Amino acid sequence: MYAEFNVIQGFYRSHRYLQLMQVNSMRAINRYLFFWTTLLTATMNFEAPARDETIERLRLGSGFEIVIGESHPDPGGRLLEALAMWVGAKLGQSIPTSLPKLVFKPVGQVSALRLKQYASELIQQHGRPDILSIYDSREKIIYLADTWTGATAADLSVLVHELVHHFQEAHQSKFECDAAREAKAFELQEKWLKLFGGSLEKEFQIDPFTLLVRTSCGM
Repeated sequence: MYAEFNVIQGFYRSHRYLQLMQVNSMRAINRYLFFWTTLLTATMNFEAPARDETIERLRLGSGFEIVIGESHPDPGGRLLEALAMWVGAKLGQSIPTSLPKLVFKPVGQVSALRLKQYASELIQQHGRPDILSIYDSREKIIYLADTWTGATAADLSVLVHELVHHFQEAHQSKFECDAAREAKAFELQEKWLKLFGGSLEKEFQIDPFTLLVRTSCGM
């Protein structure tokens, strides 16, 4: 009887030991799964911004590749179409049936053309990078300085800025004054620059206060 009791007791201890082993194993497995799940989630969160930014770039012109660091021999072709698609998507507007013509002129002549529209802007421009562009709404022409190559994100942002004005004209957008018309153009120019780690302040020395002055009526 005593021997039988010992056998039962031994069996119970062995069974209990197996149960404890299973519990410890499950705990170890759960800790392992938790570790890798946490690591995977962190990795996905870390990669998300870079992945989103890459998708943003690839969508330009339905696959047209814009390579920063290379000049564009025909900026009025597929490059302009690609940027127009990006601008249209950001504005939520359809692309105009015709895109503006690009004309290159010396920096001084481009500045003179801007003076006719924005006299105060030339005063604000003193000591800052030369004005590189202007959009002629009557002729549907974007005038660019002959130093423009399109090889940098800053160069391309200038084209983005003027394309916004072309969209405004094509869609007959109304504004309180010419300065207010600039607000959306600067907004999209800033968004474009941020795609490449830049900003209006970094590339063109246009700080928030200067931007406010240049986009507000009566200032």
